[in-house]
Amino acid sequence: MIAYLAKQIAQLEEREVRGRIGVHAGDHVVSQFGWREHFVASPEALEKVDPTLAPLRSYLGAVGMVGLSAYVGLIKIAGLRDGETVFVSGAAGAVGNVACQIAKAMGCRVIGATGSDEKCAWLEAVAGVDKAINYRTTDNLKAEVREAAPEGVDVFFDNVGGDHLVAAIANMNDFGRIAVCGTISQYNATTKPVGPSNLNLVVPKRLRLEGFEIADHWDETPRFLADMGRWIGDGRMVCKETVFDGIENAPKALIGLFRGENIGKMLVRLGPDTHP
Repeated sequence: MIAYLAKQIAQLEEREVRGRIGVHAGDHVVSQFGWREHFVASPEALEKVDPTLAPLRSYLGAVGMVGLSAYVGLIKIAGLRDGETVFVSGAAGAVGNVACQIAKAMGCRVIGATGSDEKCAWLEAVAGVDKAINYRTTDNLKAEVREAAPEGVDVFFDNVGGDHLVAAIANMNDFGRIAVCGTISQYNATTKPVGPSNLNLVVPKRLRLEGFEIADHWDETPRFLADMGRWIGDGRMVCKETVFDGIENAPKALIGLFRGENIGKMLVRLGPDTHP
């Protein structure tokens, strides 16, 4: 896990700076320097953001790398089309909730799996998900997905892996597409995880399964921001975050993330907001 994160950070720090015209006093920027109250950096290590498009904190979530991951996974990797049925695991998480809302904005039926009744209620009432499933309280996730999508699943956006991937494969339509964004169920595994028990269905169903890393897709940013700006403007995208205050609470926030305590992006606020 540590090696994986180090690779991700290295890719982000080395990427070509996108669309910068210069950084000046008073500009709002994002960086990849982590939880710090102060730091010194060259302009090339910073990226300006537009506070008129969305709240500043959303650039660490729905309007930032997190949202771009959902966008790329659905549109570029899975080739999502209007009217399809989409299943999202980790649906109330940082990437998952954005994926659900993008799919709804594109006219799709959306089923989301998450870990609490509170999250299910938020997904259906706020994010517009057609059916939210509490995977912690169901005895048969495959059956729950089948009931929610009786005509089958066209696209599966996976943040979890494990049983969720098994349930998705079982319910996929022929020529379905699976975009693998993450496998959080296995990140802290103490034993070697077992692979999907029904992977044999990939051949007769002619499924396509593709993993992706957002560092390979920065060129999608202009199109992503244009679409997100439109969806936020017309109310089809809600930027949701769970916020802890103070750098001293950063460890608690990180632990809470792996316990599934967040709805939307988990953030730590280091100081007072200076912009809505």
